[in-house]
Amino acid sequence: MKQKIFSIFSKEDAITAAVIFFCLLLYSVFPTDNVFQQIISSATFLLVIPVLYVKIILKKDLKCLGIRKGNWQAGITWSIISLIISVSVAYILFNYFGLAQKYFLPRHIVDSFAFFLLYEIILFGFFTFLYEAFFRGFLMLGFSKKIGLWAILLQSLIFLALFFFSRGVHWTLTPYLIFLIFSGITVYFSRSIFYSFITFLIFNIIFDSFYIHLVK
Repeated sequence: MKQKIFSIFSKEDAITAAVIFFCLLLYSVFPTDNVFQQIISSATFLLVIPVLYVKIILKKDLKCLGIRKGNWQAGITWSIISLIISVSVAYILFNYFGLAQKYFLPRHIVDSFAFFLLYEIILFGFFTFLYEAFFRGFLMLGFSKKIGLWAILLQSLIFLALFFFSRGVHWTLTPYLIFLIFSGITVYFSRSIFYSFITFLIFNIIFDSFYIHLVK
């Protein structure tokens, strides 16, 4: 049985798994003292190296990373479902479990609408795109043909493990944790990271707006 399970994976799968492991390892241990260094480190290990590996080593199109239009019907359908459920969960957490006392946003973002938009669209959007491209595109779509829906769970567990062992799982990750499975489902059925990326940005804007409304 064990031999049969491992027989479905090719040499290419093993090399891809090794690339994923070392990208995450370097990403977690690479020293970063400020936001600029975090941007360079994140872009290098979560996007540049996977793209180079896919284009130069595997000689494949970037569509295999989910950088494509994909199935727009499935993308829109699952985006709507994901957004409705995620916003409902956020509402419950804020109103019945005191999440506003545990979550955190810098004061200048809370007090300034301009800073709020810059943060949500540019900074948060940048890191969100990297996570979508790496975890849902490179990792999940890369193995979904071999393990099917289990790839959704796989990307979720590896995402959690990365933050648990490198940066710690804390309350500021709540939006990511709420949307983690939904991101995987949306990308899995649409074969594109763009629907999940846009929907998660919308969800996080709503989530942070909930927070600001409650703490002001």
